[in-house]
Amino acid sequence: MLRTCRSQDTIAVHQNISDGETIVSGNAKFELGFFSLGSSKDRYLGIWFKNTSPQAVVWVANREIPLIDNSGMVKLDDQGNLTLVNGSGKVIWSSNSLASGLNTNLVAQLLDTGNLVIKNETEILIWQSFDHPGDTYLPGMKVGKNFITGRETYLTSWRSADDPSPDKFPNPELMPITTIPVDYCDNYGVCGSYGSCSIATSPFCGCLKGFERKTTISDETSADHNDTSVCRRSIALDCGPGEGFLKFSSMKLPDTENAVFSGNMSLKDCEVACNNNCSCTAYANPNITQGGVGCLLWFGGLIDVRVYSQNGQDLYVRLAASELSDIRSRFDRKKRVVMVVTLSISALLTLLGFILAIYIRRKWKKSSDAGSSNHMGSVEVPLFGLSKISRATNDFSVDNKLGEGGFGPVYKGVLEGQEIAVKRLSKSSRQGLDEFKNEVICIAKLQHRNLVKLLGYCIQKDEKMLIYEYMPNSSLDIFIFDESRKSLLDWPQRFRIIHGIARGLLYLHHDSRLKVVHRDLKAGNILLDHQMHPKISDFGLARMFSEDESEAKTKRVVGTLGYISPEYASNGLFSIKSDIFSFGVLVLEIVSGKKNRGFVHEDHDDSLLGHAWRLYKEGKSLDLIDECLRLSYSTCEALRAIHIGLLCVQQRVEDRPDTPTVVGMLNGEGSLPPPKKPAFFIQESENNSNPIVSLLSSSINEVTLSQVDGR
Repeated sequence: MLRTCRSQDTIAVHQNISDGETIVSGNAKFELGFFSLGSSKDRYLGIWFKNTSPQAVVWVANREIPLIDNSGMVKLDDQGNLTLVNGSGKVIWSSNSLASGLNTNLVAQLLDTGNLVIKNETEILIWQSFDHPGDTYLPGMKVGKNFITGRETYLTSWRSADDPSPDKFPNPELMPITTIPVDYCDNYGVCGSYGSCSIATSPFCGCLKGFERKTTISDETSADHNDTSVCRRSIALDCGPGEGFLKFSSMKLPDTENAVFSGNMSLKDCEVACNNNCSCTAYANPNITQGGVGCLLWFGGLIDVRVYSQNGQDLYVRLAASELSDIRSRFDRKKRVVMVVTLSISALLTLLGFILAIYIRRKWKKSSDAGSSNHMGSVEVPLFGLSKISRATNDFSVDNKLGEGGFGPVYKGVLEGQEIAVKRLSKSSRQGLDEFKNEVICIAKLQHRNLVKLLGYCIQKDEKMLIYEYMPNSSLDIFIFDESRKSLLDWPQRFRIIHGIARGLLYLHHDSRLKVVHRDLKAGNILLDHQMHPKISDFGLARMFSEDESEAKTKRVVGTLGYISPEYASNGLFSIKSDIFSFGVLVLEIVSGKKNRGFVHEDHDDSLLGHAWRLYKEGKSLDLIDECLRLSYSTCEALRAIHIGLLCVQQRVEDRPDTPTVVGMLNGEGSLPPPKKPAFFIQESENNSNPIVSLLSSSINEVTLSQVDGR
């Protein structure tokens, strides 16, 4: 697979690049990747010019040890070492670079210059390919002796066109021999003394600040001012007090023929040395690796200076006192102008924002007054008028009806070009205005890939409607409980759905700005998008907790029988562990394809939870799996899912795992503790319509139990 990255894309720590992949530099001039030469099947990691024919390779990593197949892999470890390994994991090339004490967010990056560098988040350079050249010289390379390390670097030719391994001896003269594509500014000294070349400007040549063009006959007779221009100082130096240095950034340093190098001076020492010598015209620190010391002092004209778009170096040029003062005055004036403009724009935007806020508030109030006196107030979800929703659903056409639950019918529609699902609360709905407000406010503050997205709502006259994103595959219960459809969900899909529901709960319980207990988690409230990804829906019964709250109590228990936890049913106590219980029931239903409520077995009267527990104790948990999954399920995953489901439905709240633990267990983290006997072990009798009340009647104290079964 070919992967192309844009400007300044990097290889992150531990990211692997398989054979055949490419990284493209920002100017689309160079590429890094794997290649072969001629008829040879050997493969190399290298850098080449993009869109050239034939391919022009400028640098090769594994020159002497090629890959013999397509299993090569590049790795950047957390020590700053870039390695190339073959299919058996053997390292065949390494940068041999160690970022001792600097290994924070290390990256490998291909620069616009064709230089492959390794650096950390503070831009400290650890290693660069320019220090290890092949047979091609690229602008910016330093060939010769390094005054700091004493190391000598030269170009070495290839053995042949099909063999990039280095020739027997290094060739210091190879650089006048090799030819490469160049731009105008690559020509030596093209802009003359104190001139600066930039391919981003027209003309290319200009003078450094503090210098001006000297008129020549060739300037007056030629329309092209990119040729032998001469720059001179605007104000001559007098070695008087006040002379100083102006910093130029992203520069190619001048030719060093008239420069002196000192390897043990800091940048501040370098400035003092240049300032104390009236003949010194400029200074710089040439050492860009790991913040090292070093000082270059120039005496005389500055030749072959150019501006890079990035990754250049800092150059400090000596200017007269009055010239520096003038530049600083112009800079201060420009800064003041920018500040005035910025403040003016900020004030204008603030005023416009204030006017817009007043307009929106008045429009909101007008819309609310026209619709209903029971308006929602300020929430982060749009309010739609009844007429607009009516048009979107073709006047609530029967053909657009998706289904109906205890809260009312649900219609499909198209609103502003987007498919929607409209939940229209019936006038006899058991979800009142409080539940409706709760759902709007709750979902408006929750955003997660495994939660259904609320697009808006409508309150007008006697109508209360919620507008959701449309889920083309409806709800989970339609698949797992329908004999004709359950085979459409194989085991990998069901296991992914279990994972998705768990991640949605983790967000509700721990990761969102609010701690939310859903209180009605069931198969009918899990919607499936076009890729069968699960989304938790229906937050009408949800409760938001503050950070210091862990549980709450109510005298009116609401939810769906078969999913309600025992402590909630008997004492009205609910917490995130109540949702965990419902999740456990849901997991066992997804695995078995059977409903917990109304489960029937020919050999016993156990509920689905009791049946799962019986099979677990007998070592026959795999017998619980839906028959249609026999050819697709993973034994390890299925047993783990059943085990986790049983852990979630235990009688005691403290015995159930919390949400992060559930997610970790689903990801295979750690060993699973043995479950205890689940709650609601015995199935209800045929003559008892309320099993929870019959089983727990002795402990219920002033609690009203209401089943809510709507969508």
